[in-house]
Amino acid sequence: MTRAKPKSIYYAHAMCLYGEAEEQRQVSQIRRRFRRASIVNPADYQDHPLKRRDTVGFCLQLVEHCDAVVFSRLYRKITAGVGKEINHALMRGKTVFELGAGKFVRRTRQVKYISRRDTISLYKKYRNSQLVQH
Repeated sequence: MTRAKPKSIYYAHAMCLYGEAEEQRQVSQIRRRFRRASIVNPADYQDHPLKRRDTVGFCLQLVEHCDAVVFSRLYRKITAGVGKEINHALMRGKTVFELGAGKFVRRTRQVKYISRRDTISLYKKYRNSQLVQH
């Protein structure tokens, strides 16, 4: 039995990547791999009132309306929100792929992820690295 190609893909990634060149690079890779699928990027909902009220809950709803999830790590770590999105998708029977080093690897098991506090620390590390580069 072959799986149908996903029509919509939720792109789970660290919030500190929103609007960054790395986000655009990853979106381009997803578009190339899943040519006919629409990409649901939570960054596109930054100003949505429901997302402002309950960021994780809002994103989990977006996941539920997609056929598949593609996620990326930040400094080889799965951040708190991304981890919740992955595990939620797997519990709902969604197809999940990890995007890393330009490859898409299917994931079928629940993932461990870092705490919200550690996630915020990684965001700071990322932002500081961006300041040094510019």
